[in-house]
Amino acid sequence: MARRSSVQHRLARVFLTQLLLISVTTVLGVWATAKIVENVLVKEALMKEAEHFWSLYDQNPDQARPNTRHLLGLLELPVGGDEIPAVLSQLDDGYQRARYDGRDPLLYIVHRGNNRLYLIFDEKRVTALAFLFGVLPLTGVLLVIYIGSFQAWRRSRQLMSPLVHLAEILRRLPMNDPRVTRPDLASVEAEADSEVAVLVAALEAYAERLLSFVERERQFTRDASHELRTPLAVIRANLELLDRSQPTAALGRIDDTVEDMEALIETLLTLARSEHSEMPSEALVVNDLAMNLAERLQPLAERKDVEVSVEQKALLSLKISEVVLTIVLTNLVRNAINYSASGQVVIEINENDVVVRDSGRGMDAEELARVFKPFERGNESRNGGEAGHGLGLAIVHRLCERCAWQVEVASAPNEGTQVKIRFPAWQKV
Repeated sequence: MARRSSVQHRLARVFLTQLLLISVTTVLGVWATAKIVENVLVKEALMKEAEHFWSLYDQNPDQARPNTRHLLGLLELPVGGDEIPAVLSQLDDGYQRARYDGRDPLLYIVHRGNNRLYLIFDEKRVTALAFLFGVLPLTGVLLVIYIGSFQAWRRSRQLMSPLVHLAEILRRLPMNDPRVTRPDLASVEAEADSEVAVLVAALEAYAERLLSFVERERQFTRDASHELRTPLAVIRANLELLDRSQPTAALGRIDDTVEDMEALIETLLTLARSEHSEMPSEALVVNDLAMNLAERLQPLAERKDVEVSVEQKALLSLKISEVVLTIVLTNLVRNAINYSASGQVVIEINENDVVVRDSGRGMDAEELARVFKPFERGNESRNGGEAGHGLGLAIVHRLCERCAWQVEVASAPNEGTQVKIRFPAWQKV
């Protein structure tokens, strides 16, 4: 994924764009001014000069022709007059440029009777004066603008640097890692009353509150899990005594519920431990774990009139936490058994995933959309099974996210449910 443009880069682009626009506008303005001077002002001046000369010529036929540093006048008469170069005499009347004396001056030619006046204006020298008194000051103004823009950019960069640094720290922070509870913002340098300082203080306060909340949640989960083990152990011991003396179906259901509660408590305790520290990983053959799990849950399946089988389509070896995978598969298989009045539950081992498939009544689209939400339970009256605590799939989803496993659930009414756990390639042995 392409990296998003930083604020500093965007500011630099804005300043460069402004400077480019100012430069282009200035150059276009100078060029337009030069064209206006050449085609309007100079032309108008030469026309007025010609009119003035003719008025003086009418009063005095010996009137001298214009002859200054920048303007030269030549008069062509039927008899006498000035010597006109051939390159000029062949030109039409009007305002134009012509090649004369090795230069390309502006030329204005006008007839009056049989007489013809040539006004030759050498704007090169005027251009030098314009450069001296116009372009140089304009260049100075542009330099002032450039220097001012550069200083403004440097100042804005200094002001934005703490914000960019803060954003970089948050960007690199592993948000999905529960062990990282608060970022280290001590390296962010900001002025005391600046917006960045306020933002840093707010983030640190929020991180502190979040850390306290997470710690309370972990502590509660650990304490509750430990405290609930004792009464469940007492219930388990008394159930065994009752079951030996007078076994009944009701005692069997109580025993199943106690097993579910013990599994749930063990899962919660594992979650609290795993989110507090790094989960251990070891080389594990998933096929062996699935076989042991099917054997361990066989008594529960027999009471539900459900057949549990394992289909080994590949040998799957992973470097993961055995405890976590056992909890995940136990929750999935127990859930499949409890929600199947009868039929079969299949644990399928493939090359990159494990599939738990049952032949129950399945779920409709509405139930499937809520399947990973805590305390959401299926319609037990519809499928004839027994509802759990509504935490099984939610815990499975949470553990799978923690271990970078992908969970896929497919189900349809009267067609059963299939849950697939897909493992990343880097976890394979």
